[in-house]
This record gives sequence, structure tokens and C-alpha cells, in this order.
Amino acid sequence: MRIAIVGAGVSGLAAAYRLRKLGREVVIFEKSGGLGGRVNSRQHKLGYTFDVGATSLTPRGKTIEKVMLEELPTTELVKVEKPIWTHSGLRTSPGSSSKNSTPRYCYQNGIQTFANLLGDGLDVRLKTDVLEIKREGTGYRVGDEYFDATILTPPIPQACQLLWSLGDSRPVANVSYRSCVSVMLGYQAESETPYHALIDTEQVHPLTWLSVENAKVPGRAPAGGSAFVAQLSARFSQQNYAQPDDYFIDATVTFLKHLYGSAFASPGVAMVKKWKYSQPESLARFENVNLPGSTLLVASDGLLGGHIEDAFECGWRTAELLA
Repeated sequence: MRIAIVGAGVSGLAAAYRLRKLGREVVIFEKSGGLGGRVNSRQHKLGYTFDVGATSLTPRGKTIEKVMLEELPTTELVKVEKPIWTHSGLRTSPGSSSKNSTPRYCYQNGIQTFANLLGDGLDVRLKTDVLEIKREGTGYRVGDEYFDATILTPPIPQACQLLWSLGDSRPVANVSYRSCVSVMLGYQAESETPYHALIDTEQVHPLTWLSVENAKVPGRAPAGGSAFVAQLSARFSQQNYAQPDDYFIDATVTFLKHLYGSAFASPGVAMVKKWKYSQPESLARFENVNLPGSTLLVASDGLLGGHIEDAFECGWRTAELLA
């Protein structure tokens, strides 16, 4: 059986990884230039490493755990030791001890290493945007190639466009997404924090999440420096999405000055990444979207959840339907 997978995010990679082990021929089509989707990292020439989307891997006993810890190389795998603290109006306090007891992992050179390990040896067509799929006999034509089955892994709105190109639809109308703007800042000043991340549990401040990259994984900044990734709230991101990058950089620098002082007034590195479909706010039921016997399947994060372990589970579960 020859299977096309649209999208090389974690869900698509998990499906391909499982299908290859089952002896299936798999081709992945990915419109960007790299693997991972939101499992995305950037390395700056000045020595900073940023995880731009997902900030760590939290297996929680799901399928991803065995694959990550037992099947894939672990040379660069790092267990995150420092906890997550909370902030209220930028006033910080220790986080929940029970939540901080959950193991979290990352990779020395960026969380995207996980995606690259999953995709190692797979047939991935990067910078290939699939705009439509055609039915042909009992199978499907993607570009000029024929496949017996197809798995769609993009966010639900994008997956629906491909379904419509086939005259198909699925019960996903209730699925909605929130946007998120991520800001990467690198400083020559050193931050010494008892935490690797801050979270606003009330979700009222524009700074929803702040990852201290060099506290999460030592070596993410040059000696004496600091690396941060700020994820701005859904409301703030949505209301200001069209603003230029400097708008988000200036706002985030203001927050960091408040947290850490005037030494953090002028970052040496500043970049912005906008995620239009950052996280699903509501889900469709996997069983209702993917019926047994179907050869056109959906493995989007809008089915089982937006966490990386959920996306992995969705891809794996979809692959099992084609076993």
C-alpha cells in the first residue's frame, strides 16, 4: 500500500514512522522547508537557540514516550530539571509541585531535533504545497503521483480545504483555533532564575508564557548571556496580529525589564514568529471524523488536542487504521 501524508508536523511524522514499521510505502508532502510544524527551533549565529512553538515534550505515559526514550537516539535528549513558576501581573511565585513532578524533555540543539529524528530516512517532499487532491479509481492523486490512501494532518481549516477539493466533508464545524505570537530575545546579560518558564495561569496578562531557554537547556545562550521565548496571549495576539514585528518585540522587552531589570532593556537578538493556528480551542471526535475502512483520513490536532503528545497519538492512531 502506498500512502500520501500531507504535512510534516508531529502528527504526520508519527503516522509515517508507524506506517514504515508496518511495511507501508509513505510519502510526506510539506509546504515549508523543514520538519516539525510547531516543534520548531531556531539557532542564531550569535550562539542562541530558541524553541519557537512547543517548548518541551511531556510524554505523560502516551505512545510518544516509548518512541522517544527507547526507539529514537537519545544522545541530545535532555531532561528539564528546573520547574515552571507562575506569574500574576509579572509578580512571580513557585508553581504547583504536582504539575512540576511531570517529566519534561527537550533536545540540546532544539526541540526540532525530535522531528528530525522521527523523519530520518522518510521520503519527505519539502517546499511542496498540496492545494488539491483528486480521486482516481479506488485511490488518490497528489500532484502527479498515485496513492492508495491519504492522511491529512494540517490544522482543521486547511484540512477542510483539501477535503472540499475532493467533494468531501467531515463533522468538524465546532473546531476553532487561537492564534499566538512568539517573540525570541537574546541578551548578553545573564539571567539566573529558579525556574525554566513562567506561566500566567489566569490567562489575563499579554505574557502567557515565558521560556528561559538557557535555564531549560544549559548552553542555549553564549557565556554570560540569556535566551528567552515569550508566547503572547490569544487575546493579545489576535487583536494585534497585523502589527509589525517591532510592536511585539517592544511589548515583550517591556515585560522582561519589569521582571529582570534594566540590563534587559536592549536585546542583541530579536525575532518574531506568528502562529495563526497555534492551538485548538475545541475538538471534533476522532471516531466521527475517521470511520473504519476509509482511505482518506484526518490526523489534525483538532481531534485529540494541541499538545505534542496528543498530536503524536493522533498520527499514530490514524496509521493504525491503515494497518
